[in-house]
Amino acid sequence: MNNNMKKVSALMALTMALGGGAAYAAALDNTQPVHQTSVSANSNAADAVNVSVNGASISDGYWNKDGKVAMIPLRDLTEALGIELKWNKENKSAELTRGVLWTQVTTSKDQYSVNKMLLTLGTAPEITGGTLYVPASFAEKVLHGQVNTTGNQVTISSEEDVKTVTERGVITKITNNGEYRSIQIGGAIMDGVVLNLSDETKFTSVEGKEIALTDLTIGMNVEAEHSQITTRSLPPQTPTYKVTVLDDAAESETQLKEVLGTAGTIENVTTAEGSISQIEITGTRLTETAPDHVVLNIAKDTLLVNHEGETVKAEELTKGTKVIGFYSPMLTRSLPPIGTAWKVVVEAPAAELEAN
Repeated sequence: MNNNMKKVSALMALTMALGGGAAYAAALDNTQPVHQTSVSANSNAADAVNVSVNGASISDGYWNKDGKVAMIPLRDLTEALGIELKWNKENKSAELTRGVLWTQVTTSKDQYSVNKMLLTLGTAPEITGGTLYVPASFAEKVLHGQVNTTGNQVTISSEEDVKTVTERGVITKITNNGEYRSIQIGGAIMDGVVLNLSDETKFTSVEGKEIALTDLTIGMNVEAEHSQITTRSLPPQTPTYKVTVLDDAAESETQLKEVLGTAGTIENVTTAEGSISQIEITGTRLTETAPDHVVLNIAKDTLLVNHEGETVKAEELTKGTKVIGFYSPMLTRSLPPIGTAWKVVVEAPAAELEAN
């Protein structure tokens, strides 16, 4: 072999050695990112997703494997928003709490629990490099923040002044189950709205006296101050800040602590001496011991109202009218059972139901 050929062979061997060494060194380089980020078709940058919350930068995120969804670090996000995060290493889930807000995030599950309701965002949380990431839409759909994505920049902001709504309605359901507490007003079953409660929710009487959730019963007319933001469930749910019972003391004294309720339509109306004396309701029970089909006596002190608490005329209790009847557990053993109404809420007159 001549000298030139030897030089070429030596140069090729050196190149291969250097290349293999570089590859081996790269394999040992622990500083390389664990997640290989891809770039969205709409992004202008080619690297990590830069995230800022209320004007302050937090740790970067990344584009998901499809390059369409920006993933952001959950703990940094919650810390920036003042939300308490509790990590459960057994099932790799995070529980988030702030005031009336409660949600749970579980790794690899596109099911975000919001006040016991499940919400899907199209993308599951992922653990990358020991950090839990959620889609940027989580900040908007679950935490009620404002999210703007431009290129590789995700900007999240939360309103300091929470927009609230004041709404009146009659209580049709009370849930006081451990950490989850709520009341439903303005309708029964799939109607109305569910008011999610927390330790910060205030309860007062119409006279301004502080009361507790245990002082409430179905049939009470209340005024609630709640968030303008509601879930898209049926019925919708919303964080609630204040509940005021509008029934006066005289009305409350006539109400028994245990109240039954039936929501449905009036099947028959009975009159006596020119006045309505009974209505027959067929529908759905609001409490476990209440019947679905009941006959209620309409007495002189029976309250006839709408969900706003406004008095309605007895003449509106016609066949086909949608109502909710509230009454004591003292019922006859007949079929259907007969009792005396404490309050009847007129939801929709028969004429309106026929028009719809």
